[in-house]
Amino acid sequence: MVEQQRVWGMALRLEQGRLDHEALEGIRQRKLMVQVRRKLLPCVVMVILAFVLSAPFGILGQTELQTALTLGTVWFWALYRPAFMPLFGLFCGGLVIELFSANPPGVLLFWMLVAYGVAHGCRAGLSRRGFLLSWTLYGLIILGEALTDWVLMVIRVRGALSVYPIVFQEALAVGSYPFLHVLYLWGLSIMEKHDRL
Repeated sequence: MVEQQRVWGMALRLEQGRLDHEALEGIRQRKLMVQVRRKLLPCVVMVILAFVLSAPFGILGQTELQTALTLGTVWFWALYRPAFMPLFGLFCGGLVIELFSANPPGVLLFWMLVAYGVAHGCRAGLSRRGFLLSWTLYGLIILGEALTDWVLMVIRVRGALSVYPIVFQEALAVGSYPFLHVLYLWGLSIMEKHDRL
């Protein structure tokens, strides 16, 4: 009888150890999935937005909106959660976006990297100074991208072009960023709440 109880006790401890190992393995897999989702989600969202906006919907300013949303996505994630957008993921996503972009080749990817570098480098200072300064810096980056596009188009056509596309792209990008910012903050809070469960 005592021997049988001892055997049952050993079997129970062995089963608990197996359950503990399975539970730990499940926790490890969940943590890995959370890390993968965090590192891929902003880049995947950016590529999907660029892909959808490259379709011929005939919307006024569709190309400018594609640029604004792409650079806005890079700016937000590099400024507030740079770990969620690794540089390698940004570069690979930028190469894919270049396939769908109507901009001159390489310009959008270059300005994505500039936006990432400025946001990541000024992150500590911008977080203390508030939204308006970061919004202003974002507007300057958009202006740089629009000017680069405009200069390259002037060189291509070998003549003068109107500056209205620059003004339109700047207004569209700067005007749409607060909505994009709020949308990403909402998504970030949902993601962090889900990760805590």
